[in-house]
Amino acid sequence: MEKESPNSFLKISFLQLMYFCEVYRSESVTIASRHLGVSQPALSQAISEIEKRIQAPLFKKRSGRFELTGVGQHFLDFSQEVLHASGEVIQWVENFKRGAVGSLRVGMIDAASLYLIPAAVRDFRNLYPEVDLKLIVDHSANLLEKLRQSEIDLAFVFGPIVDDFNVTELRQEPLFLYTSDDQKSIDDSDWFLYPNGRQTRSFIDQGLSARGIIPRVVLESDSPEVLKQLVYLGMGCSVLPEGIAENGIHALKRFDDTPVAMRPLLALRKIGKTTNPRSEAFYRLALDAS
Repeated sequence: MEKESPNSFLKISFLQLMYFCEVYRSESVTIASRHLGVSQPALSQAISEIEKRIQAPLFKKRSGRFELTGVGQHFLDFSQEVLHASGEVIQWVENFKRGAVGSLRVGMIDAASLYLIPAAVRDFRNLYPEVDLKLIVDHSANLLEKLRQSEIDLAFVFGPIVDDFNVTELRQEPLFLYTSDDQKSIDDSDWFLYPNGRQTRSFIDQGLSARGIIPRVVLESDSPEVLKQLVYLGMGCSVLPEGIAENGIHALKRFDDTPVAMRPLLALRKIGKTTNPRSEAFYRLALDAS
């Protein structure tokens, strides 16, 4: 055999490995060519090409049947391992394209993560257990920046949104006024509200102003649970989403049944970004859950 360079082994194709394995299974080039749907000369040429690359014979004929040489047996183990691994890669790619594997990064404001779309998270994990789902809970402004920089694939925030995103409104969430059980009037009360500058706070300020209320804010917190606890302790008033205020062992009662404000929960995706099947699947589940 003509001497081949060490790199010639790398020129052996997956197709040639498949041909070699079929000749081994069939013990005949004639039968293997019928199984593969290729001509006998093309199949013989593929085997000869491999032997040329590895500088050793793969088969010996005995009683008209093709049997493996010692080198052929070792090469068979290699071929089957490579073909099996390549099949796994192909299957993984197909699963990735349909969203069954890979990763998904979903950004949520605290309300969405706590009680608005937990069903979407649960259903997604059940349907796509092989997907690495990461949930990022942060302020709306930070989530918008992460989405803009493609650090997350999907974001759930409260609107309105002026940025150029693909926006879908999931629901309108009411915010109610809460006081301690024995508080009959909100005159001269202390108030505990979301921090000034937050989107939710702007909704609340507008709603209180429409009622002629100028709150004396003594504490601000991004945590609705903290605000709820202060009201439960009888220290003042707050405006909270019912999903947090009216659940749990320290459930509050509304001061009245008229919402102070309504805030829209939005699902955001980047415009023009290649469709991520995992993101689309989670998005559809969030729509169903809302």
